[in-house]
Amino acid sequence: MNPIQPKSGITPLASDAPRGKTPAKTGTSSASEVPQEQVTLSATAQALLQANNAQSEPSRIEALRTAVQTGSYTILPAKIGQGLVQDQQQLLANRSSSSRS
Repeated sequence: MNPIQPKSGITPLASDAPRGKTPAKTGTSSASEVPQEQVTLSATAQALLQANNAQSEPSRIEALRTAVQTGSYTILPAKIGQGLVQDQQQLLANRSSSSRS
């Protein structure tokens, strides 16, 4: 057994623990004893979650898949650049509004 990373389920006793007494078992508490935590999603995270859960148009997806497979899909660098600039502007706007708080 590796003393640094034990692989067994043995829980070591603290050096000041009384002999003959075992530590309380963990993971056996009831649901009412478990503290509840809350998570708040940012507006951006909520938008991403909604976009991820939204039903995409199957015909559009199939058309994109076919265009990529046949090599007829055209990449528009200007459109990609516009999206990058828009994302950067949103990030900067969020940063400046959060630093004012």
